[in-house]
Amino acid sequence: MTAPRPALDRADVAELRGFAAEVEAWPLGSHVWGQYAERTPTGEAMCRTENVSACHAGVAALVDGAVRALVAEAAGEPVASFKDKFNYKHPGGAGFRPHQDLLAYPGVENVTSALVAIDSCTIESGCLWMGEGVGALLATDERGVVRADICATLTWVPVELAPGEVVCIHGLVPHYSETNRSAQARCVLVASYAPVTECYRRDTYYAARRLSMERASAADGRDRISTLADFDGTRVVSRSPAVEVCTHP
Repeated sequence: MTAPRPALDRADVAELRGFAAEVEAWPLGSHVWGQYAERTPTGEAMCRTENVSACHAGVAALVDGAVRALVAEAAGEPVASFKDKFNYKHPGGAGFRPHQDLLAYPGVENVTSALVAIDSCTIESGCLWMGEGVGALLATDERGVVRADICATLTWVPVELAPGEVVCIHGLVPHYSETNRSAQARCVLVASYAPVTECYRRDTYYAARRLSMERASAADGRDRISTLADFDGTRVVSRSPAVEVCTHP
């Protein structure tokens, strides 16, 4: 994990917030990569949009421009994006159990993700917590998340961010988030990168992701919004068939 640092100025944050609002308004289940909603105490709310760059040129330019440059600097080598998503956490929105990203990304050996705060990320609004001093894969339970007994031995640090700040997270760093207990929504952009030398492509990742999720859910009956069953919320299932093309304006 790198220390949080400024990534976007006020105008950039405003533009990205507008992008997120556009994307959040896309219909539930509108593409196979994932447009997910959850049930909260106040009703249904969007919780995640996957592969935003495939359908939104503004987000693609940011992911493959300024954010990629920051990750390349943190990683110490050229990198290429293979995944991105908006995580929306409305009041009462659920968190994610402790996990390591490397286990969630089939077929890649090294990954660094950048989390860009669009809104204030605080302990109350469900910011990330990072485990310190971990440099290897940890034992997991049946959900694919870090075992509770191991979590209890780790030192966890909250990563509170102001809008426009970014934190880079290596794939071995365990992290989790809690429910948004505030009255304000908290949205972040998360983009993941692999070294250029790994030749790991976006279409490779999303094909592997879909297959892995289908197999895992068929085996254990758990509904998923990611490769691991780390989401602590209840997903709203779309009745409309999703398509593998962009149908959004």
